[in-house]
Parts: sequence; structure tokens; C-alpha cells
Amino acid sequence: MQNYLIQHPLESQLNWIRSLIKRFTAPKKQVPLKQQLSADRIIACLEMALNTDFPVTIQINNSLLSEDVSNIFGYIYQNNNGQLLVQSPKTHEMIIVLPGTIRNITVY
Repeated sequence: MQNYLIQHPLESQLNWIRSLIKRFTAPKKQVPLKQQLSADRIIACLEMALNTDFPVTIQINNSLLSEDVSNIFGYIYQNNNGQLLVQSPKTHEMIIVLPGTIRNITVY
């Protein structure tokens, strides 16, 4: 592979650019919107999730100006600074969630 890149630098750059364009022009998978919960309901669900060991699915807004959303699944924790952390059960990765971006919470 390294010999090919050295012998054909232009073709490898064109292939890289072509794959980059293909990745950006491919249709993105849409996440279905769930109903926007009220602040009281979100607080109640967060309290229940923090006090129990049940996994949750949180739907968050990616931007304040659009309806682009993401789903995060895992266990909710809160650190000493008051930040909400969601730990994925598969990868054990911790994701910081801003409370103002939460749209919907489903507790299992």
C-alpha cells in the first residue's frame, strides 16, 4: 500500500477527495422527534434516573436553532460540579449532557 501511494500520489489524493465528497453528500439518518417534555417533567425524570439504576434514553437538541436531535442511551450520573454524565453500557464512555438541551427522557 505504501509503495502504491508513493508511485501514484495523485490517484490516492483524488480517491481521498472523492470519498470525502461521498461521505458529505450521503443522506444522513434522521432520528424521529419525540414530544418536547415540560421542564417539570424533565426534572422529575432526571431525579428518578439519578436515584435508580435504570438505563435511560435522552433525546437532546444538537443546536438551539434547529430541530436536529440525537439520542443517547445509558446510565445517568452527576459529578461534584453538578454536570450530568451519561455512561454507555457497551463502551462505558461518559458523555456530558447540558440540561438545557434535553428534549425528552425515557426511563426503562
